[in-house]
Amino acid sequence: MTNVDFSVVIPVHNKERHVVRSVLSAISQSHPANEIIAIDDASTDGSMAEIANLGALIVTLRRDEPGPGGYAARNLGIESAKSEWIAFLDADDSWAPDHLEGLAAAIRRADGKAVSAFSGYEILTETLNLKDWFTRAGYPAGCFDTLDMLNKWLAGGCPFWTGAVAIRRQTLLDIGMFPVGRVRRGGDRDLWLRTVLAGSSAYSGKPTAVYHKDSDNMVTRQVKFDFRVGLMSTIDERLKTEPPEIAERLQQIANREIYQYVLKAWKDGDRIHDDMVRGLTIGGGLGYYARVQAMRRLPMPFSQDFRRRIMQRRDLKRQQYAAGEAAHRATAAND
Repeated sequence: MTNVDFSVVIPVHNKERHVVRSVLSAISQSHPANEIIAIDDASTDGSMAEIANLGALIVTLRRDEPGPGGYAARNLGIESAKSEWIAFLDADDSWAPDHLEGLAAAIRRADGKAVSAFSGYEILTETLNLKDWFTRAGYPAGCFDTLDMLNKWLAGGCPFWTGAVAIRRQTLLDIGMFPVGRVRRGGDRDLWLRTVLAGSSAYSGKPTAVYHKDSDNMVTRQVKFDFRVGLMSTIDERLKTEPPEIAERLQQIANREIYQYVLKAWKDGDRIHDDMVRGLTIGGGLGYYARVQAMRRLPMPFSQDFRRRIMQRRDLKRQQYAAGEAAHRATAAND
């Protein structure tokens, strides 16, 4: 495989302050995109005028009603795209100039096996510059199969982030794209899991996407996930059809995701109701099971100290996993 062509899909809803930064980063790629598609998701500000003022050849589409999470806008972009690969970028985030070049190189190295490609990313605020956990773990560039990706998800969380992933257009059409009408938030993680289950993922080995976590960006994300009808519904369905080794990892991921969701609700002072923990099993991991049950029963005056110990244990587990992976790579290199 020599030529890797990308369509860049950017949903835009009232991002006048940031959209120029986003689009310029897509225009300025060392590996040029075949097309850049900006979908006006019923903006009421000057976002699209800012794009027009750039004078670049950008495909613009419009929706008359804004859709939660930008899912319908992204799906419109996918359906309209003319390239084999779809790279996603939010209108308030950005890429390094070699982002698409890194993804293209990873796809070529995979030699036709990958249905998706991803990079690491940076999280930027006025006071913070943090690399994503996958980058911090030191994983080298490579192509990871479904089982390997699920194992990495269990080690530190979903390796994908919207602005750092590209997926074959045909794969997106085959697996159903973003879950329009099913969830308001959290649908991206549902799609990432379906993508991982669809085939191997190529990793570029470096952080070339940037998540700008400023006040505007954060406001649009402070909405609770529609947990049960998103990711967990996909897991429930696939547990019935996947091979035992994959199904085992899916149940473990279910426990992990339930724990993360319950922890968020607990920290927010929300009631932890039975539907939140449906699907939690001892077989999916005693550690997460025990922590969830403890949070359901723990008096709130003790929650802050208990929460601190939970987070310390999580960080230690991530460090141990990353150290084990590094030792394994060093041993393999010496053999």
